[in-house]
Amino acid sequence: MKPLICRFLMWSGMLAATTVIPAFAQTPAAPPPPIEVANVKFGAARTGSGAWYQADVEVQGRPGVATENGNFINRVKVTLNIGVFSVKAPQGAKIPDTYYRASAEAVGIETGGGKTVFRFYLPPEIVKRDKITGDLKFYLVELFVGGKEVPITKYRYSTSTFTKIEFAESFRSKVSSESVVNDGILLPQYLTPFAFDNSGPIPSFVRVESTR
Repeated sequence: MKPLICRFLMWSGMLAATTVIPAFAQTPAAPPPPIEVANVKFGAARTGSGAWYQADVEVQGRPGVATENGNFINRVKVTLNIGVFSVKAPQGAKIPDTYYRASAEAVGIETGGGKTVFRFYLPPEIVKRDKITGDLKFYLVELFVGGKEVPITKYRYSTSTFTKIEFAESFRSKVSSESVVNDGILLPQYLTPFAFDNSGPIPSFVRVESTR
């Protein structure tokens, strides 16, 4: 072997032995959102017109989270997506055949200030027609802060039904495409006979229609 080639091979081996391959920089974990869904509950609520179906979405600002507005998170919007089995659903159906969606936006929520409840209602005619009782197995809550969506976590949908977040995303897509025919049926609290029921910690709502 020629001396020049030998020296090249020896240099290459030394370089390979001493070269350190840098590790890929890990992407830092995203900070937790400033607000989260603490609980979702369902039940009946009565007025003179009959029994409405009530959904309580309990929202809580994370304690210690600092925002540009101090201890307040401005413009918190909650969208509730639900699926129910209507009177026309086949016997033993595995997935709902009717979907509803409604939103409500709070003026602001204080971090560390306890839970704030967003309430939504289905009217008595729907409750009676489709025999809606108990806890709904098909639901998903969407959260928005200042118009930007907060990433979905397992605490925002029925974990007994959607075992993976992909299932919840698929359900959201289904509701988005099929709930349009039922717009205005699932209502936020301020558009129902329960508008002035302050028995729980409800927020002040942004009322777009009042500015037109």
